[in-house]
Amino acid sequence: MRIEYCIDTLNKIEEGVHISTAALKIGEAAALGMLFEAAASPSLGLVSPYSNGCHKDMDYFTFLRSTSSIAGIMPICAQIGIDYEKDLLPKLRAVGMYGEKNMFNSTKGVNTHKGALFLLGIISCAAGRCLNLSMDINRQNMAKQCSVIADNIVERELETINGDTNINLSNGERIYKKYGIKGIRGEVQNGMPSVINIGLPMYEDAKQLNLSESDCLVNSLLGIMSCAEDTTVINRCGIKGYIKMKEMAKKAIDLGAMKTCEGKKFVQGMDRLFIDNNISPGGAADLLAATVMIYNLERYDIK
Repeated sequence: MRIEYCIDTLNKIEEGVHISTAALKIGEAAALGMLFEAAASPSLGLVSPYSNGCHKDMDYFTFLRSTSSIAGIMPICAQIGIDYEKDLLPKLRAVGMYGEKNMFNSTKGVNTHKGALFLLGIISCAAGRCLNLSMDINRQNMAKQCSVIADNIVERELETINGDTNINLSNGERIYKKYGIKGIRGEVQNGMPSVINIGLPMYEDAKQLNLSESDCLVNSLLGIMSCAEDTTVINRCGIKGYIKMKEMAKKAIDLGAMKTCEGKKFVQGMDRLFIDNNISPGGAADLLAATVMIYNLERYDIK
């Protein structure tokens, strides 16, 4: 099955592009990642079905509407990886701008998934590129292709920041300028080490112990929080909040995370503290969505 889409609204990447069954399946995994991430509880300051976390401008239904608004973008990103050999990032960004507009329309201007749109769009393209190159869709190959697609994004977009002014800088650019923290750009350029080396193993470890899906997700989230450069936290509550988040995530892991009663009790306390202190690990949440996406892509039969 091939579904034609109108490229006129996507900055005219090229006329006559079609969406394949494989690209639709890749997009399905991306949507599943976003939905599962939002369903995890205790949510550690994030939005869940049971709590708005430390957010006053969004709730669980905001996330459902947002996911629906950008889910259709992911198969297009996958198809770009299937169909094109070069200049992938500019093409993805043209599609991403369209998706971002959809997101803000659905949420009345609230940023729920801007980071996820960037990250999962690149992973979707990486999975499509694996098909283009006749490679298995697995974590190692997707990580490598994410690096290829990123095309030295840190050097091109962060290391070239000049001047003393912060005017017109994004939050990620401003934080890099002040602290040298690369955030999601560095994560993608380096092949998603927080996901590949920590998020996926901790998710799979919890699954092998037959923990509930929610506990598996929180277990993985804690691992990602302990190692990822989360610029969302720095933007909301400064470098001290960022350091506090990492310290507490590491302590939770030392206590067994979601695998022990002691660990679970500590995580519940973390959730309350994060809400009180405005700590919302949105960058880690995006990486958790990526973890779920990749986990399922390895289990789909995509050809």
